[in-house]
Amino acid sequence: MRIKTHMGVSVDGFVATPDGWPVLVSMPGFDGPRSWGHPEFIAGCGAVLMGRTTFLPALGAADWPWPGYRVFVLTSSPLPPGTPADVVSAADPKELLELMHAADFEGDVHLVGGPSTIEAFRGIGALDSLGVVVLPVLLGDGTRLTSPGTGRLPLRLESSRTFPDGAVEHLYVPA
Repeated sequence: MRIKTHMGVSVDGFVATPDGWPVLVSMPGFDGPRSWGHPEFIAGCGAVLMGRTTFLPALGAADWPWPGYRVFVLTSSPLPPGTPADVVSAADPKELLELMHAADFEGDVHLVGGPSTIEAFRGIGALDSLGVVVLPVLLGDGTRLTSPGTGRLPLRLESSRTFPDGAVEHLYVPA
């Protein structure tokens, strides 16, 4: 089991718009799970991992975004009513990592986001792959991929590919 990301990032380093929407969703040509290499990425995953801020909007969605996947949420607050019974949560990333290892699923874990959850798993050495799709847009403001003061993490490029609209997917592993 590897924990890996596949997220959109603006050329100027933002993963979300100033109003909180993922930069992927704000792009012309966004086609949900069929966009920018996501089908190939998610094919090897059996679970998704996110923080509470990313998880909560899914509860109000018309369709559950993760059918067939085990769902893990990093949060110190109780999950709200309406949360599917098989969603697992914990406040400590080490504890949640242990729960993921003990869970019954095959494949890798898609760390959906956000930046705080990525940093929490990076901080315990559990981020195995950082996949970013650099999107051809300058946002100027929003939520950055990393917060100020985040420590350095040298990365090694595993692969890159360019899409017809100019987006470029880079897959990195910690060096």
